[in-house]
Amino acid sequence: MSKKEQRLYKNKQRKNTADRIHGGAKGGNRDQVYGPGLDENAQKTVLPVDKTAGISSQVTGEDYNRAGFDSEQIPENPLAETIQQKLDNGETVNNSQNGIFHTPLTNRTLNFKKAHNELVFENEGSYIVLGTDRPQGTESGYGAKGSDRANSIDLVVGRMASAKGGEGPKQGTFVDNSFFADAARIYISQLTDIDKNFGLAETNTEQSVGRSGIAIKADAVRVIGREGIKIVTGRADGVSGYGQKGETNSLGGKIGQPAPTIDLIAGNNTSDRKVWGGLFKPVERIPNLQPAVKGYLTRDALRDLGEVIDEMWSALYTLTLTQVAFNGVLGADPFRPWVPAGAAAATTAQIAFVMNSLYHTRVNKNMWEFNYLYPFGYKYICSRNVNIT
Repeated sequence: MSKKEQRLYKNKQRKNTADRIHGGAKGGNRDQVYGPGLDENAQKTVLPVDKTAGISSQVTGEDYNRAGFDSEQIPENPLAETIQQKLDNGETVNNSQNGIFHTPLTNRTLNFKKAHNELVFENEGSYIVLGTDRPQGTESGYGAKGSDRANSIDLVVGRMASAKGGEGPKQGTFVDNSFFADAARIYISQLTDIDKNFGLAETNTEQSVGRSGIAIKADAVRVIGREGIKIVTGRADGVSGYGQKGETNSLGGKIGQPAPTIDLIAGNNTSDRKVWGGLFKPVERIPNLQPAVKGYLTRDALRDLGEVIDEMWSALYTLTLTQVAFNGVLGADPFRPWVPAGAAAATTAQIAFVMNSLYHTRVNKNMWEFNYLYPFGYKYICSRNVNIT
């Protein structure tokens, strides 16, 4: 609350007190009409706040909350005022409590339903919860089953931020964990069903059930490495002290696959896509989740295809040369000199439209290989920065 508003409240309180002492004689008819309503509103607003915060103190939104006012009864947020207006009113801007320059902000108060075994650190809508696996309420997760191997760390901001179209819950609402409505979260658990809890689509790989897991979720997630990023699956390499089977999973069990898969899923959709075809195959199903293509193997496959094209080119060129020679031998008829010779026209057409086109095709094919299939090509198909296995 600004100092200007405080002065208005206090002046009104003093005037109401004077009117009660003098019996409203100075107020006339106007005070008789408006005085009772103003007096009642001032008493409802000023007295509880002054009782809580003290007349000489800076009254804040939290003071109103402690005095028992609802969010609708709190005066308009001072954020609507400019800094110059605050200075004109004699306010100290760096001691403001409206969020300017990271000063304290009166947030909407939510009541997080804390479990009995959880330790919660909270500040202005940011939470760090130390407890056991609990994706939703206290009845969910391995923590609800009494597991002593389900310890978890939950870092979350903006509880139920997307509720009610982004308005969030009402003042004083009791809320649980929500992996789908909370604004952003990093969830670490010793024992959890990470895929199920975050609603991830099924793939050819079995979902993680009863395993340790880490999940990062927000509107936008960026992973940045100044000197590189590696996404690795499987056991550690060169680790000693784990016997012949090597590193185990978090439960001490054997890791089944030597190279567990990496699934990159856009749109969280792995179902097949239907394509309407022709008469003999009216409906074709194309899987959304498909294996990645390896650069070197793709390059080698296209080079082999280029060699096949070269062989076809050579055969067609040889046939053209043979046909030109054949036309030269049989181009003139010595027994029927009155018949016009057709060798000249046929040979000219074969040289101009067949052999010439073949030369252009050969040049284009070689340039295609140079540009796409060799490292010095400016459109080399293999990435120089991203590698996959």
